[in-house]
Amino acid sequence: MSAKKLLFLFLAAALLLGGAVVGVAFYFLRPLKAERVALEALARPSLTLREAPYGLELVPKAPKALLAFYPGARVEPLAYAPALASVAEAGYLVVLLKVPSGIALLGKERALEAQAAHPNLPLVVGGHSLGGVAAAEVAAREGLPLVLFASYPEADLSGQSLPTLALYGTEDGLLPPEEAREKAKRLPRGARVVFLEGLNHAGFGAYGPQKGDRPATRPREALWQEISQEVLLFLEGLGWDTPPPPQALR
Repeated sequence: MSAKKLLFLFLAAALLLGGAVVGVAFYFLRPLKAERVALEALARPSLTLREAPYGLELVPKAPKALLAFYPGARVEPLAYAPALASVAEAGYLVVLLKVPSGIALLGKERALEAQAAHPNLPLVVGGHSLGGVAAAEVAAREGLPLVLFASYPEADLSGQSLPTLALYGTEDGLLPPEEAREKAKRLPRGARVVFLEGLNHAGFGAYGPQKGDRPATRPREALWQEISQEVLLFLEGLGWDTPPPPQALR
């Protein structure tokens, strides 16, 4: 075989391999876009929406604290508006954080950027799935209250006393209840742990189904309301220096 033919075959193989890599990367790394219902959740006269370099701010008329929320991997931050807009409406400035390439671990400092923009507001950090891993790391390092959706700390924080709320779903296919109970042993002492009946992994947001997940068994509107109620119960009970009462796994 001539050198020209060998070169041609080599280039053709390289192009095919490059195309395959791009295709696989697009399939696994494509963003999970927020559904229209997420925008509809923001149409509240009591809220002001502000775009900031670190994320989308949901601003009530008289904010009393700041909740900076990290999205799950590749999930558009706006997708969490249906569950968290009510929290903002109740008086908490909620920031849906933007993170590089949709990966919260690449933008762990975004919550602190939001805090720097609102230095007079107490800060709570939260996150969904991989976003919760980032939030837990920041909370442990900075001594902040923590809200987790279908998530857990990468490190064992059971020796710390950070005020913590951890919500899980009974129908979660990516973090099944048995695994969630085991991982919850890493949570800070006195953590409030709640399993929401009928909730799956993707049901914490509005971005459609997620590969490997199970279907939710209850209407998502009702589940979003329960999520927001649990978050508000936690925030209202903080006092910013006293952890909420623990709740046994169920």
